[in-house]
Amino acid sequence: MRVSKWFSGAGLVVLAVVVLFSTLFTDWLFKGARVDLTEGGLYTLSDGSKNIVAGLERPLELYFFFSDSTTKEALGWRSYAKQVRELLEEYVLASNGKITLTVIDPEPFSEDEDRAAAFGLQAAPIGNSGDSVYFGLVAQYGELVEGATPEENERATLQIPFFKPDRQEFLEYDIAKMIYQVSQERKPRVALIAGLEVDGGFNMMMRQPTQPWFTVAQVKQLFDVTTLGNDEDEIANEDYDLLVVIHPKELTQQTLFAIDQYVLRGGHALFFVDPYAEQSQGAASKASDDLNKLFNAWGVDVSTSEFIGDAQLALQVSGANGQPMRHLGILQLSDQNLARDNQIVSQLETLHLSTAGYLKPVEKATTEMIALMKSTQYAMPIVSSKLDMMQDPRALGVGFNPTGEEYVLAATVRGQVKTAFPDGVPVSEGEASSEDAPTPEATVESADDPSAEAKPAEYLQESVKPINVIIVADTDVLTDRLWVQVQQFFGQSMATPFADNGDFFFNSVDMLSGSGDLISIRGQGRYFRPFTVVKEMQREAEARFQNVEQDLQNQLEQVEQQLLQLQSQQGEAGNTITLTPEVEAQLMQFQQQKLKIRKQLRDVQHQLNKDIEQLDFTLKLINIALVPVLLTLLVVGVAVYRRRKR
Repeated sequence: MRVSKWFSGAGLVVLAVVVLFSTLFTDWLFKGARVDLTEGGLYTLSDGSKNIVAGLERPLELYFFFSDSTTKEALGWRSYAKQVRELLEEYVLASNGKITLTVIDPEPFSEDEDRAAAFGLQAAPIGNSGDSVYFGLVAQYGELVEGATPEENERATLQIPFFKPDRQEFLEYDIAKMIYQVSQERKPRVALIAGLEVDGGFNMMMRQPTQPWFTVAQVKQLFDVTTLGNDEDEIANEDYDLLVVIHPKELTQQTLFAIDQYVLRGGHALFFVDPYAEQSQGAASKASDDLNKLFNAWGVDVSTSEFIGDAQLALQVSGANGQPMRHLGILQLSDQNLARDNQIVSQLETLHLSTAGYLKPVEKATTEMIALMKSTQYAMPIVSSKLDMMQDPRALGVGFNPTGEEYVLAATVRGQVKTAFPDGVPVSEGEASSEDAPTPEATVESADDPSAEAKPAEYLQESVKPINVIIVADTDVLTDRLWVQVQQFFGQSMATPFADNGDFFFNSVDMLSGSGDLISIRGQGRYFRPFTVVKEMQREAEARFQNVEQDLQNQLEQVEQQLLQLQSQQGEAGNTITLTPEVEAQLMQFQQQKLKIRKQLRDVQHQLNKDIEQLDFTLKLINIALVPVLLTLLVVGVAVYRRRKR
C-alpha cells in the first residue's frame, strides 16, 4: 500500500517538487564551493590573479563576445569558449562584486556585432562554412556617472581582440594582464642604464652617424623611459617600475649599491651583459663590467671572459673572401632552445645571439634560476680573447670539443637574497671616511629611534620579498643587425624583422614592468588533453602488425599484377581471344587468392583497433554503469543494515 501510494499521480508530483527544491537549495548552499580536479588547476585562480582583483579600487565591466549561434558545429571552439567563460566567472567570484561579466552573442548583422566591431574585436573565419566568429573580451574600468556626457563618461578600455588557441596555456595570464593594465592610469616607467650608444651615435670606423637601436626605440614608444647615468647614487622604487641595464660600463660602487638596494626593495630588473659586445667602441675591453658581486649575492655567476660556441646552433655567415661558413659564436636559437612554459619566450621561434656568455648557479644559492634560453649539448665555452683580431671564423673551430653540457644563456632569478654590500654604503676616495658611513647596527638603531631624521638613510640587509630579475648573457641580441632590417621611406623607419629578438626584449620589459602578482602567474597546463593512452596503444599495435600488414600488401600487389597480365591476354577491346582451361583456372585461383589476402588485411586492421575498442567499451561501461551500481550497492547495504538492526 505504501509503495502504490508513492507511485500515484499526487505522489509523483510531490517527489518532483521535492527534487526540484532540493536541487535549488543545494545549488544555493554550495554556490561558492569549488573543487578543481584538473591537472595544473586549470579552473583555479592563482594568488597573483586574486591579488590583482583585490587591488581594484573601482568597478570593472567585462564583455565577453562569442559567436555562439554560428559555431554549432565547431565543438572545439565552443569548448574553448566555455573554458574562457568559466575562468571569467572565477574572476567575478573572487572580486566580491567589483567585476561584472556580460556574455554577448554577436549574431551577424545585429547591433551586438556592430558593438563588437566598435570595440576593436576581430572576426575570424573558422571551418569551411565561411562564417566569421567573434571570440574576444573587452574590459572597461571606472564608474558611469548619470547625466554626464559621453565624453565625461569615457572610461579606460582594453580588449583581447581574439582568443588564439596557441595562447590557451596562458589564458589566465592574458586576462589578468588586461585587468591589471586597464586599472592603471599611466604608462609603466622604465629606468635605463646603457654603456653602449643605444640612442644612436657616431661610428668612428665608418665616419658616419648611427641610428638608435630599433629595440630601444620601440620600447620608448610604449613605455615612459628615463635614461640614468653610470654614477647614480639612488634609484627610487617609487619612480621606476623596472630597471634595464645594457652593457654596464664603468659603474661606480655607489651605483652598484643603488642597484642592489633597488632590487632588495622589490624593484624588478633586466640585465644584458656580454663577454664580448661587438658594438663597444674605443674601450680597452669589449666585455661588460663584472657584476658578479651583485649576481653572486643573487645566487648566479655570469661568465665575463668566455662565450659559448655551439656546433649545432652555429649560424652561417660570409667569410673574408665572401665564402659562406658557419660561425661557432653566432647562434640561431629555435623553439627547442627556449623555455616553452614561460610567457616571455613561449611564442618566439627564432632568436639570434652573438658571442653570448653563460650563467650558472652558485653553491648554496637561496634563489631559483629558471632558464629562458639554452645551448645544445654540442657546445663549449671559448675564451673571448680569441675574437680579438680574428680574421677567419673557422679559427674558432681549432680545438673545439663539445662538453656535452647545455649552457644557460638567459635566465630568470627569483627568491630571497641578502645584500651584496654587507658593510654598508661604499665610500669613494675623497669622501668622508668609512667611519661616517652607516653600519647595519646604526641602521637598526635609526629605525627604532624616533629622532632618526638627522641620521643617514636606512639601507636593507636582505630583500623585503623574493626578487625578480632577468639576466641575459648577451647584448648583441638587441642590435639591429641580428634581427631586423630598417629602411628609411619618406622619413619613416620601415622595419622588416627576420628574427624574434625585438619581441623578446619587448616581452621582457612588458612583463617585468607589470605587477609582481602578474609576473607570478605562470602558464597552466593545456586544456586540450590528447588521448596519450590511446595513441600509445595505436603505436604498439602498429608496431606489432606492421610487418604482417606489409607482407600481405606485397602479396596483394603481386597477385594483382599477375591478374593484370592474364587479363591482358584477352587482348584489347574487340579483339578478345579464347583462354585455355589452364589459364582460366589460374585466373580464378588468383582472384580467390586476392579475396583471401584482402580478408586477412581487414582482420589485421581490425586487430589494430581491437585493444582501443576494448578500452572504449570499458570506459563507456564505467561512465554508464559504475555510478548506478555504486548507488544500488549503497542502498542495498543500508537496507540490510537496517533490517539486521531491527
